[in-house]
Amino acid sequence: MDRLTENLDFTLLFAVVFLCFYGLLVLYSSTRLSVTAGSDPYFFVKRQSILILFGFLFLTIMIFIDYHHLERYSKVIYFGAIVLLAMVIISGRLTYGARRWLVIGPFDFQPSEFAKIALIMFLADFLSKNKSKFDNFFYYLIPFAFTGLLILLVFMQPDLGTSLVYLAILVTMLFVAGIKIKFLLFTFLAGVSSIPILWIFLKDYQKNRLILFLNPNLDPLGGGYNVIQSRIAIGSGGFLGNGIFSGLQSQLNFLPAQHTDFIFSVVGEELGFVGTTLLLGLYAIVLWRGIKIALEARDLLGSLLAAGAISFLFFHIVVNIGMAMGMLPATGLPLPFFSQGGSFMISNLIVIGILLNVELHKIRW
Repeated sequence: MDRLTENLDFTLLFAVVFLCFYGLLVLYSSTRLSVTAGSDPYFFVKRQSILILFGFLFLTIMIFIDYHHLERYSKVIYFGAIVLLAMVIISGRLTYGARRWLVIGPFDFQPSEFAKIALIMFLADFLSKNKSKFDNFFYYLIPFAFTGLLILLVFMQPDLGTSLVYLAILVTMLFVAGIKIKFLLFTFLAGVSSIPILWIFLKDYQKNRLILFLNPNLDPLGGGYNVIQSRIAIGSGGFLGNGIFSGLQSQLNFLPAQHTDFIFSVVGEELGFVGTTLLLGLYAIVLWRGIKIALEARDLLGSLLAAGAISFLFFHIVVNIGMAMGMLPATGLPLPFFSQGGSFMISNLIVIGILLNVELHKIRW
């Protein structure tokens, strides 16, 4: 117990706990008048609270299992993720034209969220064991093949945003593993040159999102509506905001997906610059502690696990906030610890568990 209290990163843990409570407050504000909740204004908050408790249960389990033991099961977990993603395509629940949910008995969940964790664990294991072989360019392509399989399965759902998360995790972990910059540069140029080919395979609504990102006023009542309303909400918040539970855009339901994709806009409208700065400050603490853990890990495996966890969170934060402000295309990526959603919340807390695990075991017990 003394070793636990000495080495556990309580700064990171307290920041995450604060984020969860902060998120519940904003979630309540954005859903208390929702017709989906029926007569119970606490419907979404209750459900999210239960999921947070489950998430902290998994976080606790992750802390106490030395990450070197987890390494042994990385391949099994990775291939399990592939099986689940394939099952989604075959028999997943169809919602708004996409199959992203797998229903097993009374439970439904998004395997693509847990596949992010599977990818982090698999790549950390593979890269740490084979670092000396990556001078060979063809060997360097192997991690892309494993990641590409996940991307393909998720892209078929279709889910472009999550596909990009997998790619961000891969590139970050390759960089931390010490892959030659010229290899990464070549890959970047190859990726850019393949954009016209990727465009062909995009769904019409995905193409429309990218076009309207450049000018949402082309369709202000259709595809551009979300971003326009989000900008209005954030801009109207000013310095102190309109007050919690007092945002016109959020309380009158002008703001779409205000409890998921655009929950940052609720923070901006109701709590203003002060509220968004507090949120960004908490995220900065989480990212700072995560980077510190990656730098101080006792071995490359630990550094890679921490780097993968941080890239997961960082990419979601940047893309979601950029989307809400109209600075990035709408991809449907949720905001860590804030957006309503069980699979995503639990996966957030699992990656925090990974970070705490690496920090706790940086000194041999």
